[in-house]
Amino acid sequence: MTSLEAVRPAELDLVLRHVLAMEPECAPAPGERVEAFRRYMAQSSLGWEAARVGTPERPRALFLALFLPGRTALVAIPSAQSPGIDFETQVWLAREGLRRLAGRGLHYAQALAEPHAVQRCQLLEEAGFRRLAPLCYLERDVLYPWVEPPTPQDAEWVAYRPEIESDFADVVSQTYRDSRDCPELSGLRPIEDVLAAHRGVGVFDPRLWELARIDGRYAGCVLLAPVGAGTALEIVYLGVVPEARRQGVATLLLRRAVEHGRKRHARCLTVVVDERNEPAWRLYERFRFMPVARRIVYLHCWK
Repeated sequence: MTSLEAVRPAELDLVLRHVLAMEPECAPAPGERVEAFRRYMAQSSLGWEAARVGTPERPRALFLALFLPGRTALVAIPSAQSPGIDFETQVWLAREGLRRLAGRGLHYAQALAEPHAVQRCQLLEEAGFRRLAPLCYLERDVLYPWVEPPTPQDAEWVAYRPEIESDFADVVSQTYRDSRDCPELSGLRPIEDVLAAHRGVGVFDPRLWELARIDGRYAGCVLLAPVGAGTALEIVYLGVVPEARRQGVATLLLRRAVEHGRKRHARCLTVVVDERNEPAWRLYERFRFMPVARRIVYLHCWK
């Protein structure tokens, strides 16, 4: 019978060297990549648990789960091409890891893989994940090409305050209706956990969460967060309520995001988009966002 061992904190770097390895080479991830991931975990105050089969120095299988705000988990496993990793043992450990997560009250678990990571994708599917969507990571310089900021007549911008969280919850909920951005996730979490997940990206600054009020009614929202030690500003979420779509509101929200990036002296503006979301693609292309990475996101639900 295969047996697993819990990974101790002192062993975490060894785990990260394997689960962060890139196919097809699958050489252990370099120290700077491990250190960057460690900073991300520390900055986001992420809890974690991990298990292995084999010794810390010579694992046959690994499973790492990061617990994200909003009661979800991000799972990472090595490729079967990584030195010493056994395909069948890795599938068993991934399934066992997911089974143990089932009692933690999570809504779902996600995993990410590079599009060319054939072995890792196969392992995830064998373990019980299903392919959700291809994601594209985009960025643009905040200064060039120049984007005119919104005028005071375009909209009233309402920044987040705890006493109006219900307004944010209502607007974000409305923007999810008929959304083309990972629509499979719609309804899997209550709105309070959705907002908690958005707050968990980068450094939460309530001044960077805004609702756009046009003609006295909320038309959409733009939620931003400093990432990368403040050198970049991420568009965590941008959405338009159904009644205000196809009226230029998304363009207005994006102009506002670029304006915030300039005021913050950020180097760039970043966003992750579901590649199936053609309207979003067209919007970001028009604003000269450029692809910098691609991933496939996988989903596992226990219900």
